[in-house]
Amino acid sequence: MKHRRSFPTGRRSKSIAIILSAFVVLSASGGLALQAYAGSTGEKSAASPSETVAKRQTPADWRNRHSPRPTKTPRWPRPSSSKPSTKPPTTTPPASPTATSTPAPPPVGSGACALPVYPTPGCTGVPAGWKPKATKDGDLTVTKAGTVVEDQLVTGSIYVKAPDVTIRNSRVYGTIDNFIGNQVYGHLLIEDTEVVNPPGQEFSKNAQYAFGVANYTCRRCKVVNRMEGWRVGAADYAGAGPVVIEDSFAQLAVPPGMCETVDPHGDGIQGYGGPAVTIRHNTIDQRRDDCPTAPVFIPDQGNDGATVQDNLLAGGGYTLRLTGGKFPAVTGNKIVQGSFGYGPFEVTCSLVAQWNGNATVTYDWATGKVTGQVKAFDSCR
Repeated sequence: MKHRRSFPTGRRSKSIAIILSAFVVLSASGGLALQAYAGSTGEKSAASPSETVAKRQTPADWRNRHSPRPTKTPRWPRPSSSKPSTKPPTTTPPASPTATSTPAPPPVGSGACALPVYPTPGCTGVPAGWKPKATKDGDLTVTKAGTVVEDQLVTGSIYVKAPDVTIRNSRVYGTIDNFIGNQVYGHLLIEDTEVVNPPGQEFSKNAQYAFGVANYTCRRCKVVNRMEGWRVGAADYAGAGPVVIEDSFAQLAVPPGMCETVDPHGDGIQGYGGPAVTIRHNTIDQRRDDCPTAPVFIPDQGNDGATVQDNLLAGGGYTLRLTGGKFPAVTGNKIVQGSFGYGPFEVTCSLVAQWNGNATVTYDWATGKVTGQVKAFDSCR
């Protein structure tokens, strides 16, 4: 299989059949779609359709795959600000969440964005005032094991073709990809690095994921105004291994009007034939996408599953969609009330071992703090 770097619109087709449904279906296996969305009229929107099961074998064109989403996702207002705030969060804690019998976990994250604060643009990606020590015009291909790419501006993409590579304090306009041909080049560490658009370009039509694909850790990473965030896939290929995405921030966006003709249905984190992934203490904001799938989408498409803890999520048809693989823990996740189209969760509860601390909340985007709890979802079932 040849690694493809361009994604023409005509090739971004779905092979997943979508079956329209007028109601939320609670399956005998314990599947659950939690609906708490009310529009300006106070009426709930129609439930999303169920999706057909995708087998473990990964199709050759899996990079071009986009997530199925509920048909006719309702439109809701975009955030008033076109750019994420870079104001660092203060240390004042948010209102205390509802007490539960589960002991409080230790602090997550580090520095100004450690819990109870969630990651913001100010504590992810390259630091304020950053200047590159080197600029690579076009793509950078890394072929030597143990290479450290640091303080670089790459105007194209970084293709990792060697194991044990570190990418740190760098800015990329394309993508960072370690699945080349039929090989995953693993033990990739990405820290304090961002995938953004070039200066003067607010939106991007690039449908490629920002970070991917397997056997990598992305810590304090940042994505701004791209359609796709992280991809988790290629579990059956040589070199594949688990993925960790933590302490990171993403603001996803689709160019105005694009949803009327192309409908890219993007994701913050998408699993597609993917290994187990830990998704811990991230902020994923998909409110600027008018035709979204979900900030976190781990469906029944050959995925091993995920541990999903202490994330702040906004947007999507359903915001947190977990329907494929095993989920050892789904805990402490906060969904911004009123940001979703259908509901905060779509979860197959029979696949979840531990569920607690998940809630809809109000949130201050400038400071990274939860300002109040709207509803606690103490039980998945």
